[in-house]
Amino acid sequence: MISYPRFYLLTGLTLVLFFLSESICLAQYSKKSREREATRMGIKLSGGAIMAREETVYIGSGKDQIVHEIQLSNALPQYSAGFWAQKRFGWLYSEVNVLYTYYGMAFDVTTYKEDGRPPKRMIERFGYIDLQAMGGLFSNNFRLGVGPVMHILTNQKSQLLNLENYNQKLRNVSYGFSFAVGYDLGRFSIDLKFDKAFRTIGDHIYYRYSKSQFFETPDGLTLAIAYSFSDEP
Repeated sequence: MISYPRFYLLTGLTLVLFFLSESICLAQYSKKSREREATRMGIKLSGGAIMAREETVYIGSGKDQIVHEIQLSNALPQYSAGFWAQKRFGWLYSEVNVLYTYYGMAFDVTTYKEDGRPPKRMIERFGYIDLQAMGGLFSNNFRLGVGPVMHILTNQKSQLLNLENYNQKLRNVSYGFSFAVGYDLGRFSIDLKFDKAFRTIGDHIYYRYSKSQFFETPDGLTLAIAYSFSDEP
């Protein structure tokens, strides 16, 4: 038979253990709840490649004579840097990016007026401010997102301007759409992203008044690392 003092002791210990376990559960629930509702912002760096393949166009004179053969040889690496912010909503998340993106294109140009001369390598370089909004699913620190992007041209340099009768009509604003898979680890976020560009590599290239017939698009595949200024909740 249990005595009253021992009964009160066991009851007290049971209550202490009950409230302690409840406190731990509430703390874990509160932490998970905060993680699901977290707001994070910081800086982002990325690097990658433009996926355009080799392509050749021919530019002729007003007399239907071929003057230049312009071949897209390869794309130069793409780099981006800027700011990023992310908001979680349970199983969902949203994200905005403001990035400066820099990349280039390399062309091999053969001029048929110059018989016997090898092709000349000519480079174009572009700088854009990319404004992007993304959203998607979030679970166990993994993210799957999509979203539109606006490319604002800030600078461009082209050696193709040295060609006779070459003309260019630059688009100051263009658009695209992105698909990304990411993972959040503490203050860091890692993303693998594919950017589909809604423009061709030759949108701006004209010879006299005729637009070039390039069809490849400067789609990008990049790996990004972001750092949040705030601690993980």
